[in-house]
Amino acid sequence: MEDIKHSFELLFISILVSSIFAPIMINLLYKFNQVSGIKKTKIGGGEGDNTLFMKIMKSGATNGTPNMGGILIWIIVPIMTMLFVPLVPVVKVFVFGFLLFGLWGFIDVVVFTNGFKDNEKMKAFQETFEWRMLKLSFSILLNIGVMYLLYRTGQFNSLSFFELFAVNITPVILVIIGVVGQFAIYSAELTDGADGLMIGIFSIINISMMVLLYLQGQYLFLPILAIILGTQIIDLYFNIPPARFWNGGPGAMPLGFTMFFVALVTDNIPAYFLMTSITWIIMASSAIQILSMKFFKKRVFKIAPIHHHLQANGWPQYKVVMRFWLFTILGCVVGIYVGLI
Repeated sequence: MEDIKHSFELLFISILVSSIFAPIMINLLYKFNQVSGIKKTKIGGGEGDNTLFMKIMKSGATNGTPNMGGILIWIIVPIMTMLFVPLVPVVKVFVFGFLLFGLWGFIDVVVFTNGFKDNEKMKAFQETFEWRMLKLSFSILLNIGVMYLLYRTGQFNSLSFFELFAVNITPVILVIIGVVGQFAIYSAELTDGADGLMIGIFSIINISMMVLLYLQGQYLFLPILAIILGTQIIDLYFNIPPARFWNGGPGAMPLGFTMFFVALVTDNIPAYFLMTSITWIIMASSAIQILSMKFFKKRVFKIAPIHHHLQANGWPQYKVVMRFWLFTILGCVVGIYVGLI
């Protein structure tokens, strides 16, 4: 009960700190011109342009929205964790990974998104298959490094599934985990494509993971997840349409990393995949579109990821967001059940 009480206290503190930090952060993002600036450009430097994307995003009205609001999560969570949570080796690796992927997301937005928003050729190049693969490969190397640090703690030597069988961690398994983990991070980033979509989905996943860990009697990460939930509540307040800010990489990447990392070290991978299933569907739709365009020169979706495709078919943004939330709730309920088997 002391662990639960402590987690609630950290939740309340996180809400308070985040509510103070958020307005300050928004003003600073405006001051330093870290805002969206979607402009018409060719897709991948080839045929076609991003007119449909601009229409879906309502760029005429939303251009100028701060697009690095995820700094709220990236800054507050590690600081509060280091101040209020025992820094055992596994938690130290978590904090390092959280900061690392928040930094990578920060660089991605500041340099590649905002830094080149007036450079049509560079924006088109960033849509190419080759550029996407280069970024993904670099990110995978980062995550493999984090997984290696986790292995070095001596507290991550095997991975079990339903207590039926276990896989010892070898260099090959470590690389596979690093690759899968990076796709988990990438899926979170791709989910950040509509007001309230990503932060709502990951708030539901976070709460569900907390419930599962509590029922399993695994309390190590409950305080950390409580801190994250506090930032998510305030983030969602500002992300409800019309969004006062978009999260971008600094928020989406650390959240994607967190859920995979926690599931990994608590042996809840099957439950994790059920809880996060909608984000993997979103990523799969994007991958299918990219590969089809690259090798067959054909579109599978009007526009990817799938939430944009649904919007292109006439679904209002709020309808997409709320139905994806409902899908996530269903996946989380099943995930909790599977985690208790």
